[in-house]
Amino acid sequence: MSLRISVPASTANLGPGFDIWGIALDLRNDFVCDKANRSDGSIRLSFLPGPSGAVAASALPKKVDSDNLFVRAYNHLLKKAGQNPVAYDVQVLVNVPFSRGLGSSSTAILAGLTLANETLRREHEMAYRIEQLLDFALEFEPHPDNLTAALFGGWNLCLPATTTAESAEGGPSFMRLPLKVRAPIKIAGIIPDLKLETRDSRGLIPVSVSRADLIFQTSRVAALVYLLQKETLSPADTLSFRAAMEDRMHTGQRAHLIPGMFEIFDDWYRDGAYGCFLSGAGSTLLAFWPQGTDLSTLDLGRRMREKKVASVSREFQIDQNGLMVLA
Repeated sequence: MSLRISVPASTANLGPGFDIWGIALDLRNDFVCDKANRSDGSIRLSFLPGPSGAVAASALPKKVDSDNLFVRAYNHLLKKAGQNPVAYDVQVLVNVPFSRGLGSSSTAILAGLTLANETLRREHEMAYRIEQLLDFALEFEPHPDNLTAALFGGWNLCLPATTTAESAEGGPSFMRLPLKVRAPIKIAGIIPDLKLETRDSRGLIPVSVSRADLIFQTSRVAALVYLLQKETLSPADTLSFRAAMEDRMHTGQRAHLIPGMFEIFDDWYRDGAYGCFLSGAGSTLLAFWPQGTDLSTLDLGRRMREKKVASVSREFQIDQNGLMVLA
């Protein structure tokens, strides 16, 4: 059995929407899986830089860690199904940078679960539904924003189950509401040469918020939904966009990890950006731009370069396909 599992990058939070939504992007990790003639059920991974050029060969793992997410997810699902693992040689074409806030870990988790599910389908004529795969993925990464975007594609809002008991009784942990980006925008920004581990970055987030902050945050989330779903943006809307990106939950708390972040955002706003944001836990910085902006004329990474930090500028399209299995 040979198959290719392709999983898109994703950007989460989008300013005020901490842990509630994500957008899939047109940058993909591809996992080329060939069944191997080994009886031990082992997974042998190798990594190659993908054709996008977003990840250099020097940034790839030199060895496979024992807690590799792809391998763990694969073994976890087969064990849950009561079946022995099947051995594979897996070549990973890496296009999504590691630890940059673009959902690299989500691609590994979902690909590992999908390989296990396809093995169950082809070897044992059984398989789990895609919604179940999301619940299994949450056992490895307990926030659904990147996972949901990467699995389903597009922009997805995630609502936690009403009660813990509801989820424990077999219901979904999260309800997914697909949203549409109708506004004439594109997404672009910079990927700095700065690795930020999500577990460390999450430690900076407050565990409780005031009533004032709650009102502030929910008003911005509502404003951003309104603006991104408009088919045309008036001059007044473009002014509202900047306010809609304001955040009191995570952006300011993480700003010291990324040199000159707010100065970069100020530059981008002067260049015409609608709304700037930290992608996930960082370090990638992105913005919504008018669709007609010629980004090749802008030096998006200038301030980062002044701080002696290299970065790659990149424009993204929204990926509508999500995870794909190609025979």
